[in-house]
Amino acid sequence: MKNKNKKVAIHAELRKESQKFDGYLKYEVTIKDQNGKLEVVPAYGKDLQDALGRVVHDDRVAKLEASVIKKVPLNGWVVAWFLGLALITITVHDNIENKNVGFYIMGAILMYALATVTVTNWFTLRNRAR
Repeated sequence: MKNKNKKVAIHAELRKESQKFDGYLKYEVTIKDQNGKLEVVPAYGKDLQDALGRVVHDDRVAKLEASVIKKVPLNGWVVAWFLGLALITITVHDNIENKNVGFYIMGAILMYALATVTVTNWFTLRNRAR
């Protein structure tokens, strides 16, 4: 089994409870990265596990944005979205021989839009001051 060098949380300290959002806490987490460098980051959540999960999520989003999302221009994403929409419409129309094919196409379009909103929501940063 390979031992991957990853970031490790080595110390966490509770700083304060949120005044605005009942039940949220602010932690200061000391993270040791792959090079051995220590970094202190604020982490917000309902408990320490939630706060660390938000820090990890934000790190994944930042890595993915830097490697893929930022390299494709906005026009490319718009074209890709409409090509996917056209593909769904053509596929549904060719595979369903029914007088109510419009309902199936609209359902497929709504599912595609829901998937787009879900993916977009995943890319929002979670570790924000509460």
